[in-house]
Amino acid sequence: MQMFNKDLDAIQKALIAFFKKNTNQENITLREIASSLGINHPQTILNKLNQLVLKGYFVKDESGYKLIRETIGDRMNDVIQLPIYGFAQCGNKGKKVLDEYTQEKIPVTMAMLGVGDVSACFFVRAKGNSMEPKIQDGDLVLIKQQPAYDPSDYVFVMHNNLPKLKRILKKDGKLYLESVNRFFDKVEVDKYDETKVVGVVKKIIKNM
Repeated sequence: MQMFNKDLDAIQKALIAFFKKNTNQENITLREIASSLGINHPQTILNKLNQLVLKGYFVKDESGYKLIRETIGDRMNDVIQLPIYGFAQCGNKGKKVLDEYTQEKIPVTMAMLGVGDVSACFFVRAKGNSMEPKIQDGDLVLIKQQPAYDPSDYVFVMHNNLPKLKRILKKDGKLYLESVNRFFDKVEVDKYDETKVVGVVKKIIKNM
């Protein structure tokens, strides 16, 4: 007999059973899932799936929702609370310091994060559209604090006390903060600018 966390409701348990039985769900709609489970409103299914993402049973990516485990049992230390430090700009302007924002916390699991050292991790919520389609306005972005990064990494950088999500481009001996959205220009990092890489983007949770 399977053991589910006590905090799962009947719909959440039904969704886990449904996705276990139907392993390939890339093209199924919320309405079809709702109909199969006898639920009247597809929005209910969306809400419950997003709750299961936060509980660590599902992950969500570009192809949809994927079941990653059926049970967490009673291992409560597998669930941690990570802080959300306000907004990070996906543009070239923003508020001056993260501490101006109210700090929230979000419950996550080790399986959901996929990183070894969670003590060095925190979330920011993306604001703006310069990093679209990779990072969209409202997405939760997991940051692992570290000064080192690869050229392909998306980084969380403090630029003149403004928190930003960017790529860092080195060209002709100069540094630029680069956006993904081609309609946004690169921003050159002046030698007098205060610039510090806080960490590297490790996971993006789509806006819920």
